[in-house]
Amino acid sequence: MKSGASATIPAAQSRSGIRSHVALGVLVLAIVLIHAAGLRTGHEWSDDYAMYLSHALNLLSGQAYGDTGYIPNPWAVPGPATYPPVYPLLIMPWVAWWGTDLQMLKLFGLLMLAAALLTGYALLRPRIGSTAALLGVAILGLNPFFLEFRDEIRPDTTFLFFFLLTLWIGDRWTGTAQAIDRTRIAQGLLLGVVAYCAYGTRSVGIVLLPALALLELWRLRRLGPVLLTAALVWLALAAAQALTLHSDAGYAKLLTLDPHTLVYNATRYTGSLSLLFINGLPAPGAFVLRALMFGAASLLAVLGYVTCLRRGPSVLEIVPWLYMLPLVVYWVGTMIQQRYMLPLFPLYLYYAWIGLDRLRQCMAQPWRRALAWAATLALAISYVTAYAEWPDTEIQPTITSVAAQQTFDWIREKTPSDAVVLVGRARAFALYTMRRGVSPYGYRSDVELSDLLTRHRVTHVVVGRGRLAREMDYEHPDDLARFVADHPQRLRLALQTSEFDVYEVRPASSGREGDVP
Repeated sequence: MKSGASATIPAAQSRSGIRSHVALGVLVLAIVLIHAAGLRTGHEWSDDYAMYLSHALNLLSGQAYGDTGYIPNPWAVPGPATYPPVYPLLIMPWVAWWGTDLQMLKLFGLLMLAAALLTGYALLRPRIGSTAALLGVAILGLNPFFLEFRDEIRPDTTFLFFFLLTLWIGDRWTGTAQAIDRTRIAQGLLLGVVAYCAYGTRSVGIVLLPALALLELWRLRRLGPVLLTAALVWLALAAAQALTLHSDAGYAKLLTLDPHTLVYNATRYTGSLSLLFINGLPAPGAFVLRALMFGAASLLAVLGYVTCLRRGPSVLEIVPWLYMLPLVVYWVGTMIQQRYMLPLFPLYLYYAWIGLDRLRQCMAQPWRRALAWAATLALAISYVTAYAEWPDTEIQPTITSVAAQQTFDWIREKTPSDAVVLVGRARAFALYTMRRGVSPYGYRSDVELSDLLTRHRVTHVVVGRGRLAREMDYEHPDDLARFVADHPQRLRLALQTSEFDVYEVRPASSGREGDVP
């Protein structure tokens, strides 16, 4: 009788596991379909995607990886000369099949989101159970944050996938005493490749193996064969990347220990976790609800984090601190990249759940129900109002507009092949015009702008009109237009569309009124 009863336990667990996996598959599929149905046509003018597309096209054509036409700005704005290569390598088949179709590239981002959600479930299910892990997948995958994010062609969901996959594999295969054998070496090889893929997608992924190493050193006072093998593989791949495709050396000059910058970055990036609680309520209700939810969730997350530390730290308790370090010491001016916090969203929700569960254990049953209903109601209001208010029309202003295409076509057809274009979104213009482009970011005075024209032998200047002026330079949208207006002898209007003015640059001549020597 006892053996029969005990035999039913694994069978019941197996059936429960199958139901959980089926539920997970259905949930993730539904999330992808909901986001895919809501994709808007067009694309905003933020042109990070243009660099990734240029890299992918170069890889397909056999051109030099960094030959994108973009002339790097010494201010490192809007970006470095090259981007890490893993995302361009992954989108190569898509670009080979669908070309530069932006909607198809958005779908690739959603597939990476699905992969990240599946991996996040695998990472958290052993810690909080299937039901809570499924709830976390739903809260994260359907979060209103993705309503705008899903229409951006960026490597962020790809990075999230590799980030969580590295943590999941590392959590399973490291941190315990190990003997050197073929299995451990194979595990190390895979872990090293996956950890490199995270780093090769976004450079901040460099912190993942050190986080696993710190935990193993704390537990065992030495590194085991899996981590040592992974480190060697990672170093080999990172060195190959630096020597052939992309080096992170350009980021070094933007590292800072300025106290003001450190405090600014730390507070802004930490506050970016509140993106999980955006909603569609009218002001000031939207701010109040978001602040209340963020404050409550943060208190619960602190409680959950302390609870996990008392149980015995894992890599999940170490990696957030290492991940935040590069963000805090990286000078970006006012350009805080809130999307960089995406990999910490699942961990934040995990700790909030642990804290909520700990709090519920201290409450009487009626208070538990009240707390559950309050949390459910707040999330429902946030999600429903955000989805209800989100537009389904074409993104405006869009890089795919008729006026933008007219401008691209004119530059590509009417200018010499060695033309150099000065424009705020230099990377997008370089991609679509097949001409070299340089950005005026950081150059504000007449002398600086004139020197920029001469030094880079700029042949054409593009100034955005109306709303496009701010899209071209959101911090100082009027500087370039003012410069052009003040120097009509040197800059002749060659094309005017509803969105852009294109000026031909004449050679500088000293002594002419209005010219800058």
